[in-house]
Amino acid sequence: MFRKLSYAACALALDVKHRVNSQQDGGLLQENALSKLCLEKCLPKKVNAGPNDCQLYVGDRIKRAVGFPQLTACCKPLRYKDFIISYDTKNRIPNWVYEHLQYYKFYKDDPCDRRVNVCPYNEDSANLGNEKPKFHPDCRIHGYHRADVRDYCDTEYELGLMADPANYPFDAEACAETQVMTNVVPIVPGFSCGPWFDLQCYIREKLVRENKSVYVCSGPLFLPSDNDGKVEMKFDVLGEGEVSVPTHFFKVIIIETHDGNLELESYMMPNSKPEEGEEVKLDEFLTPLCQIEHASGLIFFPEKKVCFTSNNKRRGARLHAL
Repeated sequence: MFRKLSYAACALALDVKHRVNSQQDGGLLQENALSKLCLEKCLPKKVNAGPNDCQLYVGDRIKRAVGFPQLTACCKPLRYKDFIISYDTKNRIPNWVYEHLQYYKFYKDDPCDRRVNVCPYNEDSANLGNEKPKFHPDCRIHGYHRADVRDYCDTEYELGLMADPANYPFDAEACAETQVMTNVVPIVPGFSCGPWFDLQCYIREKLVRENKSVYVCSGPLFLPSDNDGKVEMKFDVLGEGEVSVPTHFFKVIIIETHDGNLELESYMMPNSKPEEGEEVKLDEFLTPLCQIEHASGLIFFPEKKVCFTSNNKRRGARLHAL
């Protein structure tokens, strides 16, 4: 009798222990299931996107269904015969204009060269009866984002050109293409007759003559100003097209010498008329490339394929971390 009671007590104890363990295991399993459920809520959901059971996250689904908005309506640079333009559809002016200038396109070494100067800014061209090309839009730019000559009417600003027609004296087509509105920027009257003009002449008359070739990148800048201790970004906007007026302009010049070396000169000038009688030297506008990159939002040599033997007329300033 006593032995039977002992067996019954042992069986009861084992049953109680088993129930307690089962409850504990069930609680852990339930807790793990809840944690997994919360984790799944935090993770991006996957969906079946097609017969290949491709797993797409939200960004992929948006790109496939409707696409992403583009920062500009024309992301790729616009190609012309002798220059290339990156156009800013927000401000209706170029981000930058790049030219490759070579001696043989400017000057005649051969007395049998029958090329005729067709630059509209040359007096000989006017005497020959050559009409100045008219400003025209580039139809590759969406109509929402094009600037128009009428935007400049009844304003104090003139139509300035980043790619200079005088850089193509013997090429009527290239000269006419400089009159495209994507190459136009608003300038203060007299700006193009001051140091900016001197810089253009310096490039043509000295750098192009003395070197194998010259790469010139020109463009606008928007720099903030100090107003009673408060730094503000202020600039005018023209016409119905809302063309933005830059505060400054830059030129980044890469000089390819005859021995194959590359030299760099970079300039920044305010969009203003020089004071009468004021003698201004170009060296005063030499600017470290890093400052132009900071102000423009551009990196001029992102792939670091170029290395310069000298920077800014051999001043030795480190302009770019190559």
